[in-house]
Amino acid sequence: MLIRTRRAHRRHSATASGVVRTTVLSLTPSAFQKEMSLNTKQRLATAKKLSLPPIVQPQDKPGTSHHKFSAAAPEQRSFQPCPPEVVFQNYSPGEVCEVPLVLRNRDKVPHLVKVTLKSSPYFQLVGPNDVCRKVPPGLYTTVRILFTPGQRKDYFHQLLCTTENEEFIVPIWAIGGRAILDFPDQLDFSTCPVKYTTQKTLLVHNVGNRPACYELSTQSPFSVTPAMGTLDVGDAVEVAVEFRPLKTGDHCRSLVVHYDTGEDTHTSLHARAVDAHIGLDRNTVTLEKTYITMSNSATVLIHNRSDITARFQWKAVDTEEQEEQLRQRQYHRIYQQQRHKLYSFLKEREVDITCRERLALLNHTFQSEVSKIRGDPMLLDDDIFSLVPKEGEIMPKCSAEISVFFTPQAAQVYERTVYCDVSGRENRLPLLLMGEGLGPRVHFHFEELNIGEVFVRVTHRYEAYLINKGPIEAPFKLIPPTTAMGSCFTFLPQEGIVAPEKLQAIRVSFCPTIRGEFEEQFYFHVAESPKPVIFTVRGSVIGPTFHFDVPALHFGDIAFGFPHTLKCCLFNTSLTPMGFSLYIPGDGLGVPSVSSTTQIGKPSSQLWRKEVRVLRRLQEFTINPHSGTVRALGSQDIKVTLCPNTVGDYNLELVLDVEDVGRKVFALPLTARYQHLSCTCLSLLGHPAPAHCLAAAPKEKCIVPTLRVLNPVVELGHCCLKVLYDEKVTLVNDSDFPGCYCLLPQEHKEEAAAWYSSLAPSGIIEAHSSVQIPITLQAQLLGQCSITAKLAVFGRPGSPLEIRLECVGQGPVVYVHPREINFGSIPVLEDCSKTLHLANQCKIPAAFQVEMAVERSCWRIEPSKGVVPPSSEVSVAVIANLNDTVKFQEKLKVFIENNPVTIIPLQAVGIGTTVVSDKPLVPKLDLKSCFSFSRCFYHFQLTNRGRRTQRLYWSTEGFRTFRRSARAPAPAGPPGKGAPPMPRPGSPVFKLCPAQVDLRPGQTVDMVLEGCSSTVQEVKERLLCHAVVGKETAKKQILQTDVICNFICPAVQMSPRAIAFRVEKKPSDVLTLQYQPLTLKNTSSLPFSVVLDLEQPFLVCNVNRKPLPANCKPLPVGVGKELHLCICFNPAYKNSLISWVVKKVLRVSFMEHPHVEKIPLRGEVCFPNLHLPTKAVDFGCIINDTEQELKMEMTNCSPLPVNYHWSFLTDSQVNTIRFIPSPPKFKPRSLNKRRVFLRRYSRTESVEEPIETPETTQDSAQEDSAQEDSALEDSVLEDSALENSDEQDSAQEDHAQEDAALEDAALEDSAQEDSDQEDSAQEDSDQEPADAQHSLESEGLSSTPGASQRPLRVRGLSWFSEMEHPKLGMQEVFDVRPLWGELQPGESEQVTFTFFGHANVVARVRALCHVQGGPSYEVVLTGEASCPSYQLDLQEIDWGLQRFNKVLKAEVTLRNTGVMEFTFVVPNCSTGTAAKPLPGVPVVVPTTVSSTSHCLWPSVRVPLHLARS
Repeated sequence: MLIRTRRAHRRHSATASGVVRTTVLSLTPSAFQKEMSLNTKQRLATAKKLSLPPIVQPQDKPGTSHHKFSAAAPEQRSFQPCPPEVVFQNYSPGEVCEVPLVLRNRDKVPHLVKVTLKSSPYFQLVGPNDVCRKVPPGLYTTVRILFTPGQRKDYFHQLLCTTENEEFIVPIWAIGGRAILDFPDQLDFSTCPVKYTTQKTLLVHNVGNRPACYELSTQSPFSVTPAMGTLDVGDAVEVAVEFRPLKTGDHCRSLVVHYDTGEDTHTSLHARAVDAHIGLDRNTVTLEKTYITMSNSATVLIHNRSDITARFQWKAVDTEEQEEQLRQRQYHRIYQQQRHKLYSFLKEREVDITCRERLALLNHTFQSEVSKIRGDPMLLDDDIFSLVPKEGEIMPKCSAEISVFFTPQAAQVYERTVYCDVSGRENRLPLLLMGEGLGPRVHFHFEELNIGEVFVRVTHRYEAYLINKGPIEAPFKLIPPTTAMGSCFTFLPQEGIVAPEKLQAIRVSFCPTIRGEFEEQFYFHVAESPKPVIFTVRGSVIGPTFHFDVPALHFGDIAFGFPHTLKCCLFNTSLTPMGFSLYIPGDGLGVPSVSSTTQIGKPSSQLWRKEVRVLRRLQEFTINPHSGTVRALGSQDIKVTLCPNTVGDYNLELVLDVEDVGRKVFALPLTARYQHLSCTCLSLLGHPAPAHCLAAAPKEKCIVPTLRVLNPVVELGHCCLKVLYDEKVTLVNDSDFPGCYCLLPQEHKEEAAAWYSSLAPSGIIEAHSSVQIPITLQAQLLGQCSITAKLAVFGRPGSPLEIRLECVGQGPVVYVHPREINFGSIPVLEDCSKTLHLANQCKIPAAFQVEMAVERSCWRIEPSKGVVPPSSEVSVAVIANLNDTVKFQEKLKVFIENNPVTIIPLQAVGIGTTVVSDKPLVPKLDLKSCFSFSRCFYHFQLTNRGRRTQRLYWSTEGFRTFRRSARAPAPAGPPGKGAPPMPRPGSPVFKLCPAQVDLRPGQTVDMVLEGCSSTVQEVKERLLCHAVVGKETAKKQILQTDVICNFICPAVQMSPRAIAFRVEKKPSDVLTLQYQPLTLKNTSSLPFSVVLDLEQPFLVCNVNRKPLPANCKPLPVGVGKELHLCICFNPAYKNSLISWVVKKVLRVSFMEHPHVEKIPLRGEVCFPNLHLPTKAVDFGCIINDTEQELKMEMTNCSPLPVNYHWSFLTDSQVNTIRFIPSPPKFKPRSLNKRRVFLRRYSRTESVEEPIETPETTQDSAQEDSAQEDSALEDSVLEDSALENSDEQDSAQEDHAQEDAALEDAALEDSAQEDSDQEDSAQEDSDQEPADAQHSLESEGLSSTPGASQRPLRVRGLSWFSEMEHPKLGMQEVFDVRPLWGELQPGESEQVTFTFFGHANVVARVRALCHVQGGPSYEVVLTGEASCPSYQLDLQEIDWGLQRFNKVLKAEVTLRNTGVMEFTFVVPNCSTGTAAKPLPGVPVVVPTTVSSTSHCLWPSVRVPLHLARS
């Protein structure tokens, strides 16, 4: 059955695919409540609208049908169900409901219909199910559906109806409990101001039968709060509906209530928005002309002539659409800024994922900026015009004054239009603001400065004055000049502020760098001034003079690659410093020329090779310094260095440029000729030979020294691979010139058979000398090796010199023995080692590696690889560890570096067993001692380390074989939680689990050896293990072990066996913790752990008297060891001064055994205590100015002497003494001496105040005498008397019960009180005050009568309003005797309580009996004193004009307004009766009340009937 929650107000129809289609219907709350209140029958009666069910699946007509053709169209339905859906509603769980379903044949031919209802525990059909029924045309068949609900919830089912043409479904719904919120159908707001929030609050109740979980929604301009919530059945909640329109006109919306059960109700909301009478007093504000940086103001008024509180805001735009556009522009600006930051960050970090925190920070910053913009109210923010306040509220019928401030920032006319967005007006109110700004007035005291002739590079200073003739400050700033001469001027300050009517001095500095005449104009910008201030300067600049100390520089002949330096001096003959720059125009523009010293430090330089070409001419001259400054009348030394790398004569010039004077001011000639090496060397540098070299050579020649190698062929003999061998080559220079050489790096080194290198590959060889060049050779390949090394000479044309290096490469020689290893028969799973020797017979180390030929071998090598030192031997251990009892044969491979592989055969046979234990098991397993009644366990693991599966069988020698058990033994639990199972007679004490197991190779099984004995004995048993290995059929014994265990019982010696504490608390004593030692000694042969269980007020402490923690672990006690403890007794455990006794038991439990030891504990604490028979003394109500005594017996029930004294509790909130008004004229009546009196008989209210001094009392009485007279006249209320009469009855019953309880408590047996002494002490401690004063002082309380509801006249109260009540203390109302005393143990004494009945006093006081060193006992004393008082509701009866013989009747009510009962008599001179009164004489009924039962009780009314004829 399909069960789902049904939406009550949705109509469901099934499509052809079987999908349920839902149509939502809108219902008002009242319609929804009415529909949900219907029961099943009423809901069936309202189902008048018939609808056709959807066809689930079309059916073909069967061939057996007699009617081949139907009158109904194919798209029409043959049957129409009524009702179209079956609904059960407002049902009770367990109650059977029935609904009939009528299926009418709408066709003109009969049809068969089959009704099918799937099995369901809740729905069933009356009659047979799944049966075909034939229905004639136009007739119907009835199907009855029964519903038996289990709970009050929603149910859903389907009824399938099948005909010859189609199948259709009739849904069955069961609607459970529904929540119904009584919203109104319509809510009208009437006329409301626009842009103003109007709210209406609805008190909504849940009148349904289930808790409501709802959501409320509506559309703008309406809103509702809360938007969602829950409401229990019968509860109510306030729902606020607000209407805030932004446009005028009529507004209609719906308030939708969405229930969690799927239903929706719609409440119609109606309102009309209009403009309120709110406006500005004017539309334009023109402000006076104002200097910039100054301010001017005006005012404008906003008049609120409406009845609402209007809130206004000043905006910069007219509409909210324009305001939203401004906000969007800010969004775009923030977005662009954050986008730029993000792109910059990603570009810097190159999209590093580790910077996610920085990206998150940027995103958070962006979201924060967007939130600020979104929350910005977009108020007016203008630098020129500002309005204060920008926003605020205007009360109804009031006006708001707005201040308009004008602060111009430039000298121009300003116009702004601002808008006032105010509540109650749809459109914003425009306000035009106009104003004009004025700028400052400044000028120089002279407009032109002529400075005459000045030297270049010399600083000249002048001063000018800028004058401000305006009333405001004039900020000025120099506009930077754009000319070269103008940049030589400096003005200080360049910017500043000239105060009003003041002047500013400006210092002018001029340092010219250009010669010639000039005229410059400088512009000063003045803030907010339309034109700048102009300052003109004119004059002429002249330059410096200089000369060199030599006419020219002649270098002469220079050798190739050797630098030569000449010096000269430059003199400055002028009075100003001169900046200069030197250069040679004909020199090369490439890299500096290379000298021999530099070349030898670069052995890998390409200049050593003949094929190098230079793209640009080298720079051969070096000038130091090439630029600088020569001070006035000073000089500068200059060095010129030439390092020639080209052929030819040098006819150049050293050109001088003077800074700020000109270029090429002077040229110094340079000449030189260099000794060339040969014309061939020029091609080495990439330049063609000059023509004069080809024609004729100069006198001095450039000679390249002839260098030769003494040993061009070097033989090193046999060389081991990868080993360095050192040799030296001798180089000889037979010429008169030094030479520069270099051993070139080896080319194609990766393919060479040998490698060579040198620690000193380059250098300079002097004339007629020799030098040895070190060469290192390393062979890389086996066999004959021959390589050529090249030696280059700097400047030498042609190929470099060649040196031939020859050697023979060879590897290490290692001898391996023995050539075969046979281990023989060895135990399995044990290491058996043989040695393999590796002997190195050469002088180089030999790297080796030894490994088995197959993987997962039973042999291993240690070490498996290493290095054999030269001429040494290394032993390698070959270790066999067999894992089966078969023959093993394998091969060992020995790898020697640069040698062939050596094969060593290995052989071994395994014996023994491959099943091993992780713990010692054989030949004997001694479990030592074990406690009886406890399981003894020994856990171990068996592992099959062999290659074949083994089946193990365990047995006990002398007993039958263990039964196979797959169940693991239960773990040993704590003792006392069920005894372990004891072995049966004739069975072994120890057993193994599992007794039979199959072990696959490498498998491990957990084995548990378990033993248990109920008697004390020593057990010895032998366990045997047999195995079937692999496919073998025979079993063989592989393990045998003897198990020994001694079962014992724990024994503990306790001293003492019982512990008792007794503490007598005297008044001067202080309660401290009491300790007594306790010793537990282990007298058994096994250690055990004890758990001590003890309840408060006792504690178990260690030997240092520190309490053991609550979650303390079990205490271990070793064999023969003693556990020293202390038992602590806390006599102050109970926070009371009542004597008490406690008995507890210390339980000593053993973790290893169920035995429990017990030690009795007793603690007694004695205090000085008393026994009082009652806690309350009630004197009742007595006659004014009388007194009464009551006595009570007090007994010392403690073993200590008791010193006591009495006092009254001085708490104004607990003790009350007040007075009630009472007339002096009444007839006193003898009172019955009762223990119960009524305490309250009127509604007179009292106000408690502290005691006042006589002076303050007299002053207050004189000041308030007039108020007291009027208050006393209105103190008696007619209505309060009726209420107090009911209170009187209940008060009589309550006090009667209270007195009965007090009398019963006084008659309790003393023995019973001793047994419950502990409980009574707790009650006494609850009544004991925290801070009791040991005195008989108390505070008086005054009372002020409450005001009556209507003025009445009271008889006999005129003198009472003028009487002053005395200020009484508690000792003047109550007394206790004796006030103090001493009682010995068991002694008793009478205590007398006295009540003094002052006039009209009502007192309630708590008396405390303080026991020294004991508790304080509280006794409540109550009593009243009063006199009779009464009142008539009428003072005059006026019947007016009546008929002569008519009997007139009236009723006068006599009310007792006091707290005493009394009798009354009405004098009646008439002898008539109420039925027949005498003419003219009134008759009063009743005339008297004399019996006690008919007394007029306080606050009781008696009607008096008057009759007159």
